[in-house]
Amino acid sequence: MNVRLPKVIRNFPQPENSEVVKVALIGSPNVGKSTIVNDLVKSVVSIVSVRPHTTRERIKAVLTHENKQVVFYDTPGVVPEKNISRLNRELVTSSWKAIEDADHLLVVMDCNKLLEHSLATESYIFERLAKLERKIPATLVFNKMDLVKGRDEKIQEFAAEYNQKFPNFVKTIYTCAQSSKVGIQELRSHLLSLTAPGSWLYPAEQKSDQADLSRVEDMIRSELYAILKVPYNVKQVNVGWTELEDNVLRIDQNLVVDRPGLKKIIVGSNGSVIRDLTLNARLNIGRALQRRVMLNLQVKVKSKKV
Repeated sequence: MNVRLPKVIRNFPQPENSEVVKVALIGSPNVGKSTIVNDLVKSVVSIVSVRPHTTRERIKAVLTHENKQVVFYDTPGVVPEKNISRLNRELVTSSWKAIEDADHLLVVMDCNKLLEHSLATESYIFERLAKLERKIPATLVFNKMDLVKGRDEKIQEFAAEYNQKFPNFVKTIYTCAQSSKVGIQELRSHLLSLTAPGSWLYPAEQKSDQADLSRVEDMIRSELYAILKVPYNVKQVNVGWTELEDNVLRIDQNLVVDRPGLKKIIVGSNGSVIRDLTLNARLNIGRALQRRVMLNLQVKVKSKKV
């Protein structure tokens, strides 16, 4: 098995009366799209971090229940066109390309941001939605309701405003940042109710189309982001992927930095930081791949060319 290639399984059993729906997630950076997807499919398929733009490509996640299948397109956060020069163009346009393949949209709003920050990106999102040539149904999700307790009335005003701006919304759902239970089951049931007759795109047991190595790199990078509060350059180099007995997987990876000071930050006092990073990443990787994992991370300083 090539761990670098996306998972494509062409021939697999289809249930009787199979149904499917393709759902694209749209929202500004850091609204919680990836967390919602992970909670819906009950697996770590998309990287979660407090840093914006950690989802850097369209990731497909799969929810299968009985004869129904929901395929999610978790996309990078939407950025207004005026900011394109600051980011990779593919990163900026990926969200809107996903709509072309989708049957339904999940438009995610960050309640805390709506009340505390500029709404320039949100305004841009609804301007673009209004210009869509295809009338595609959508669900409006207000995430992080637990962060705006006592201000529900204001969020209801936003809900009314956005439903008026984009009449394609068929339902509005409220979820919480700190609980995978609040609103998620309602959202899961709602999305499963939207499936239509059609062949499944993935086997029942598959949760993502990502290559295993890409998922592993994402989960390690997520732990790095939790340590490095500013965007330092750390290159991940996979040096070992070894299948051991009893379905144990050994992963060896080098974290290459450009200066000794950054290595010191990542390693920590007596190796405490890299030890915690390795433990957290190993647990997440094991849950995602559903197997025992041995993870070995080495921090190295890039050699300077003479």
